[in-house]
Amino acid sequence: MTARPSLSVRQAADILGIAETASITEIRSRYRTLAKEWHPDVSGNGTDDTHDTMVRLNEAYEILIRYCLQYPISFRPEDLVQAPDSEPMDRWMERYGDDPIWGPFRSPPDRPR
Repeated sequence: MTARPSLSVRQAADILGIAETASITEIRSRYRTLAKEWHPDVSGNGTDDTHDTMVRLNEAYEILIRYCLQYPISFRPEDLVQAPDSEPMDRWMERYGDDPIWGPFRSPPDRPR
């Protein structure tokens, strides 16, 4: 039986100072920065404070990495981000081309004067 983490994913993100979105690379970088600051071997703070903070940082990091690695990623074509080399107008038309308001621009009919 695995122990349930004492932190939620949002609480773990707050501990590491992670905003609403972050990549695994950004999470790792933030963790390493904080670990260098708080690790008992390098920190000038009291050992009890640094030890407790490091335990909390480790727990938060583990929760976030586990969440990211277990998060289901969709590979459906409609969910994938368009390639950066595709034309913006093509992406617009693909998404809104059939819409009567946002679709292709049509000239208004000729009006009698």
